[in-house]
Amino acid sequence: MKIFLIVLACLYVAFNCVTAKLIGTEEMKQRFIDGQCIVGKIAANIFYSPAWLLKGVKFLAVKFIK
Repeated sequence: MKIFLIVLACLYVAFNCVTAKLIGTEEMKQRFIDGQCIVGKIAANIFYSPAWLLKGVKFLAVKFIK
């Protein structure tokens, strides 16, 4: 059971990292917010909250480093 939970956690992190790397913020907004019902908005944004966080950290790093 622990192995299953570890694999599930690794997949969760991997999906969010890939999403943050490959999809821009406008496309994320279009996919996860626009055109979704309220339950879809909540569920998608809870699942992809680490991806949003990574996008925010990248934005701040680029803004302050340049």
